[in-house]
Amino acid sequence: MTTKVSLSGSIQAGAFAGIVSGIVNAALFYLFHGMDIIRDDVLIMPDQYMSVLPVVITSFVTSIVGAFVYYLLDKYTQRGYRIFTIIAIVILLVSFTNPFLMIDNVPLTYAMALNIMHVVVVGVLFYFIKRAK
Repeated sequence: MTTKVSLSGSIQAGAFAGIVSGIVNAALFYLFHGMDIIRDDVLIMPDQYMSVLPVVITSFVTSIVGAFVYYLLDKYTQRGYRIFTIIAIVILLVSFTNPFLMIDNVPLTYAMALNIMHVVVVGVLFYFIKRAK
């Protein structure tokens, strides 16, 4: 019999995942920006270019929400981690369309850089929730 994750353990895992993925994605943002892959002439919203703060905040919030979803699946199903993995991978794959649908005339390299950041969040979250107690 496997032990179910506690709410505090899950949220702690989500917080750690959010901090780590936020740091990694901030570093990637500056790397991609320095390489002119993420450029200030591409507007993500009217009159707004990409900056590091939304990258960090989104990494953190997504990790917390994901960890909470994992907690609920683990608590109320027999295969919480497996179900969570499937859902997270499907959401990740769907998120790959986000830059193309949400940013007008986004260059392919810019969109791919953002998608790499999506993979970082999911990968780091998997790492920490697998170890949550």
